[in-house]
Amino acid sequence: MMITPTLTEHRSPWVVFTSPADPWLASETAALVQRGGVVLRLDGRDMRDPASLFRTFARELSFPGYFGHNWDALVDCLHDWHGPGHAHGQQGLAMVIEHADGLLEADFLGVFVSVLAQAAWNANLRLDGDGNLDERRQRVAQHFVLVLDRTAPVAFAERAARGMDVAVAHSDGRLLVTLTDVDWPGGDPASGAWTAGPLSFADQEILDGMSIMAIKLFRDRLGCSIHEAVDIFVSRSDYLRRKPSST
Repeated sequence: MMITPTLTEHRSPWVVFTSPADPWLASETAALVQRGGVVLRLDGRDMRDPASLFRTFARELSFPGYFGHNWDALVDCLHDWHGPGHAHGQQGLAMVIEHADGLLEADFLGVFVSVLAQAAWNANLRLDGDGNLDERRQRVAQHFVLVLDRTAPVAFAERAARGMDVAVAHSDGRLLVTLTDVDWPGGDPASGAWTAGPLSFADQEILDGMSIMAIKLFRDRLGCSIHEAVDIFVSRSDYLRRKPSST
């Protein structure tokens, strides 16, 4: 099932991983600007750890002095960026994080992706932090794009899917991220093209040493190539090796 992302409409996917050569990126950013929206470009190489990531966002988006430099505060300030009295209050926003390949090795990638998706969900659906309709605000298009210079987008699938309430899909060479409708009203059903939660459906095969079977499961569930499935398999295998035993 093909999913076409958008930067101008009030719908998911909220986060997109793609390459700089993707014609969709140039087309959608141009369309957003034509509609009066804003495209902000950040450098993923500046996001080596949570502290440097928070500093980068605070600097590039001119966050207020009370920004708390933590994940909850990042969601709040991204939400407030469209609030009453802000210079860009009613403008759509596409945040393009360029040179984002290094985030593949970041242990905070899952929570970061989940935070971005939560912020976009709030802005696009006009909901406040508690999920209630915010009558003071209009719906505003807000989406995030991570641009990868040398890494296949699907290579991020396993780590991104560790984020809270995240679902991922692989479509037309892009990795797409949304929030499931279980805990996020207006979210996407965890079915069809979307795979929700950690990519644990092949864990038993991995633990039993059935590598070929596990790789085929990743390929079939995510609709990726066999080579991309191998990358996901390696990532998940490494995670399971490092995961503390429950016994």
